[in-house]
Amino acid sequence: MFSSRPRKSRKRTRELREQSRATGMRYTEAMRANDRTRADGRQLSAPRPTPARTLLLPLPQDALAGLFELDGLLLRLGNVLVLDQDGEMTDVMGLAGVPIPRAPIEDVADAYFRVRDALPEGTGEFAAGMVEEYPPMSKALLLIGPDGGRVVHLTAIEVAEVDLALLAEFADALDRAAGPRPGPEFEALKKALGEIGRVPYYPWMPEGDEAAVAHWVRQALSPVLQSPFEGPRGAADHETLSHVLRYAEGRESVELDQDEEDAAERVAWRMVHTALSI
Repeated sequence: MFSSRPRKSRKRTRELREQSRATGMRYTEAMRANDRTRADGRQLSAPRPTPARTLLLPLPQDALAGLFELDGLLLRLGNVLVLDQDGEMTDVMGLAGVPIPRAPIEDVADAYFRVRDALPEGTGEFAAGMVEEYPPMSKALLLIGPDGGRVVHLTAIEVAEVDLALLAEFADALDRAAGPRPGPEFEALKKALGEIGRVPYYPWMPEGDEAAVAHWVRQALSPVLQSPFEGPRGAADHETLSHVLRYAEGRESVELDQDEEDAAERVAWRMVHTALSI
C-alpha cells in the first residue's frame, strides 16, 4: 500500500505557492510563515487576496528598453561588488547589498520581476529590437491605422498594488539619496549610486553622478508607474482604447478608425516622452 505522506507534501507545496502568489511574498518567506503557524498549533489560513490594478498600456518599442535593462542595476544594488586587479567588477561573497529605507532591494527585485512577467510574452525581445512584432497568440494587440500602417501594440495587464507601491518607493528612495541633503539613512545608497555612475556594471547602465542614475531608474520604471492617460484627453483616450481592446479580443491585430488612431498615437507619444525625457 502506498504511503499518503508524499501526497500531503505536494498539497503543502501547492498551498505555499498559492500563498506566495497571493500575498506577494517570496516562496521561502511563505514557507517560514507556514512553519511558524504549524508550530503554534494553528492551521494554514487561506491567503488573503492582494489588491490588483489593471493597467491599459500602449507598448511603443522606444519606451520599453529601460524597463528591461533595470535588472542589472538591481543586481548591482543587491550585491557588494568591487574592482578586481584586472579592472573587472567582482562579487564579494557573504556581504549584504545596499540598505534602502522602506524598499529592501530583495523585495524590490521580486516586485520588479512580477510586474515585468505580467507583460506579454516576447516584450523583452521586442524592446531590445530583436523582433518587430510580438509573437502570435500573445496578449499584445497590434493597432493598424486607416492607411494600413502600424500604430502601436496595446495590452492590459494585472499587477499587484503592493508591487507598484514598492517600485514607486524604490524610485523615491533613489531620488532622496541623490538629493543635496539625503540624511544618514541614505548615505550608503548615495555612495552606491555614485559608484554605479562612475563604473557602470553593464554597457547600457547610466553613467554620471547619483542624480543621473536615479533619473535613469525613474525613466526605466515610467511605463508601469506613470500613466499615459493623463491630461485633458486622457480619460477619453482610455475609454476609446479600452473599447478597442474589448471588441478585438482574441485577435492579433485590428484596424482603427481615425479617432481611434489619434487616441493611440497620443498615448504612445506620452509614454515615449515620459520614458526618454522625464
